[in-house]
Amino acid sequence: MPLSSSLNVKINVAIAAALVIVLGVSAYLTLSEQNRQAEENTKAKARLLTQAVTNIIRMDMESQNEKDLEKIIKVLGQFREIETLRIFSADGLILHSADSAETGSNIDELVMNVFMSGDMSKPFRSGVEDHRSMCRVEVMKNEPQCHRCHGKDTEIIGVLEVCLSMAAMDAQIERNARFMVISTLLTILVVSLCISLLTTAMVNRPISSLMSVMRKAQSGKLADRVELRSNDELGKLSESFNEMLSRLEIAENEMKRLHAEQMSRAERLASIGEMAASVAHEIKNPLAGLSGATQVLAGTFKEDDPRNEVLREMLKLTGRLDKTINDLLNFARVKPPEFGLVNPNDIIEEVLFFAGRDSRETPCEFVRKLDPRMMEIPLDSNQIQQVFLNLVINARQASKPHGKITVSSNVTPKGPLPDVVPHGEYVEVSISDEGSGISPEVVAEMFKPFYTTKVQGTGLGLSISRNIIESHGGIMGVVSKEGEGTTFFVWLRKNHEEVV
Repeated sequence: MPLSSSLNVKINVAIAAALVIVLGVSAYLTLSEQNRQAEENTKAKARLLTQAVTNIIRMDMESQNEKDLEKIIKVLGQFREIETLRIFSADGLILHSADSAETGSNIDELVMNVFMSGDMSKPFRSGVEDHRSMCRVEVMKNEPQCHRCHGKDTEIIGVLEVCLSMAAMDAQIERNARFMVISTLLTILVVSLCISLLTTAMVNRPISSLMSVMRKAQSGKLADRVELRSNDELGKLSESFNEMLSRLEIAENEMKRLHAEQMSRAERLASIGEMAASVAHEIKNPLAGLSGATQVLAGTFKEDDPRNEVLREMLKLTGRLDKTINDLLNFARVKPPEFGLVNPNDIIEEVLFFAGRDSRETPCEFVRKLDPRMMEIPLDSNQIQQVFLNLVINARQASKPHGKITVSSNVTPKGPLPDVVPHGEYVEVSISDEGSGISPEVVAEMFKPFYTTKVQGTGLGLSISRNIIESHGGIMGVVSKEGEGTTFFVWLRKNHEEVV
């Protein structure tokens, strides 16, 4: 079995995909929340730190101790989280900085733009590219207690900038992301392994056992059973399958018994048929002599001789007996068909030509519905003509005087051809009458030899007709409703392997 079609693989792939989606979305939301919280916490720290440093600076400035200010800035700048701590003037000149190398230089353009915008209440991200850092500026205005050192003319005595690095937090978040990826992969691996083991134990093995017994059943071994004792769906399926095998085994044994009986009956019928054919052949010659003698004797009598009526009845009876013998011989010794390419429409026209001139049968109107697309197909024209003529005669006998008999042909079958038969390989001929129809009980028996509902019938006509059609590789069927008429269908193969 290809790996891609394995039930185990399909289940694992589906669950792995579901876990990847669920755990991936969960990890993404968790990391996003961690990022947001880290940024918010850093902003809050920057806000508190700027306020605290501003208050310390004010206190030192009030005590006129500028050296303590430098010392405080350098001490605070040594904390790992504080990336930048400096004071610059309103024109951007750095006055004090934790990094003494910056003192006397100009601040970054980004910081100056934030200061000039006037919106300094919100922390902002610095321009450092290799990691995140949150900055905040705090304006120190020239308050009355500052006038003694800075005078009254200056509105802003300095601007404090504090930047807090988020490198440590980013590293922690990155470690969390790696941990989530690894834990997700391990979860998928462990879950897939557990599901594989469970699927193998609870699904694959029972199904393999079931398939093994099914393969044996396909090869004709119906004695084996599925050994599965469980109360789940597979257990119930196995019980149902075992019950089906038991019924099949019983049906097979019954079929073998019936087949043996049928073969025995067929052998007896074959022997009886050979004996009947021999007897019929022995009767045929004397019967022909008797019929000839009767005709000669009838020629010696005058027209008004009352004995002529007796002779005519004798000739009628010998004719019926001769027809019965011929039917019996045709049924007992079916000749194999001699195939040739013939158009069924031509055979239908010949049959209707002869049937239309037979004054002994019920007068009827023949309606032709012949498919002009009909092609030549391999047939024994004499045997097929015999079948069509027999069906037309039956239709005339079942019809009311001057009733319609419709004879149709179709390249594409339209009748109830069995579904197991490929329709494209057959053509169809149907013969319909408007008689009283046939009961379902009679339909079930009518193709059996010697079965007839007619007073003068032999019961061999339909049986011989079906044998001929089957010898052509065809199928014969009938549809009838009581009070609505009957339609006989003949389906003939378009090709036959015996025709070159």
